[in-house]
Amino acid sequence: MTNEVDKVEFERFVRSIQHWLRREAYYICGDWYEAEDLVQAALLKVYQRWNRLDRRTGLGAYAHRVVVRNFLTERRRPRWRHESTTMPITATDIVLAPASHTAVDDRLSLLPMLQRLGPRQRAVLTLRFFCDLSVTQTAQALGCTTGTVTSQTARALEALRRDLGSRPPPRAACAARPRV
Repeated sequence: MTNEVDKVEFERFVRSIQHWLRREAYYICGDWYEAEDLVQAALLKVYQRWNRLDRRTGLGAYAHRVVVRNFLTERRRPRWRHESTTMPITATDIVLAPASHTAVDDRLSLLPMLQRLGPRQRAVLTLRFFCDLSVTQTAQALGCTTGTVTSQTARALEALRRDLGSRPPPRAACAARPRV
């Protein structure tokens, strides 16, 4: 990258997205240090492709997709071993503005349960519910089919229900509704 204007533009992009990208990476991996590594690797890839990328739209989505794919690639490698070095999570670490203190407490209790899920299930739930992506957008970000997203979502939610000790709603209630 020889153009000075491109360097300034890239630095501006990094400053505008780095905090959000790090938070999103944390939601996926559950470790602030690993999230930082994922973000740095993603920003390096964006920098390497900067001259070929369309800067008008989709840079944030592209960087987010690189973070997710790097995370999944790292988890697939057989040599990967996870030793948790996470620091305790506090309410100030949750940047999303909650409606109340109860919402913060709910999120704080949910994060350890998310960490017990497999990497793909955690990525699917993060993209679908924290990032509010559609099934199709999630499939594109993960490089899989919409059926995979749907099945991984169902399995992950079932695992969370087991962790929470709750049961899915009874099917009889759904069957009793009158059809229009």
